[in-house]
Amino acid sequence: MQLTKHISHLLYRYDCVTVPGFGAFLGTPTSAKIDTKNEKIYPPTKQISFNSQLQSNDGLLANAVSIDQQTSYEQAVRLIHKEVVGWKAMLHNGKKINLERLGHVHLNAEKNMVFTPSKDHNHLADSFGLFPVKAQKVDRTKLLKGTPKVIDFSEDKKQSQSQTKNPLNHVAAAAIAVVVGYAGITTYNDYSQDQRIAQEEQLREEAKQEVHEAVFDLGELPSLSINTIPQEQFHVIGGAFAVEANANRFLKQLQGQGYVNAQKLSPNKSGLHMVALGSRVDHRDAIDFLRKVQRSYISDAWMLKR
Repeated sequence: MQLTKHISHLLYRYDCVTVPGFGAFLGTPTSAKIDTKNEKIYPPTKQISFNSQLQSNDGLLANAVSIDQQTSYEQAVRLIHKEVVGWKAMLHNGKKINLERLGHVHLNAEKNMVFTPSKDHNHLADSFGLFPVKAQKVDRTKLLKGTPKVIDFSEDKKQSQSQTKNPLNHVAAAAIAVVVGYAGITTYNDYSQDQRIAQEEQLREEAKQEVHEAVFDLGELPSLSINTIPQEQFHVIGGAFAVEANANRFLKQLQGQGYVNAQKLSPNKSGLHMVALGSRVDHRDAIDFLRKVQRSYISDAWMLKR
């Protein structure tokens, strides 16, 4: 039995998992951190520690072993005790216990258990799938170093001087641009307005022509008559069937016995197909018909209001 596997799985959901007769593994959530020496960023994790003073059985680990091994709780406690005895024998022989996913335990000079947690496994469920990433340090001094670029402004200066010798040239060019632009905009607006007016006049003429050519012949309208038929509300039920084929068979049987008004109702919320021997609008008439059916044909018939 891999007892460390059960301890590891429980640490994802609980912050304390006690191994009876050995000690308790504690999980403390910690935030993400940066390892500048190894240039790595570690995600948030659950730091695992060990307390050898907490050895009372809280039932958490034994219950998990019982479910996994499909055995009784008492048998699970015995399996855990057998594993703990083996661990303690290894420690007294000077060996180190390697607990998979958790870390390793050994005895120091004072015969006390010392636990070293593993850094290769993260028991924080919120960090599932996150791994340490490489974080390279940025040297800002290298970014500031470089050869300065020399810009020659002499050529641009010569061009600007030649253009500013006669300032009237700029004024005249600007005036011409304004006049040409305004004339172009005015001409375009006039043309667009004329096009819109012509299009609207054409649409009005087409609409008038369609009205003149239309022929409105409604003919003779038929008379409207509404017959209100009261809805039947009280049904005398002879049977309710989960299978629709059985309901159809029973309906034919009733009709053969003379209940020509027998009918199959729509299924109810439970999916049962009910067959009614007859239906009435008046409640008193429905009760009289029900009593007649119960005395002569179906003693357990009942009435449904729908």
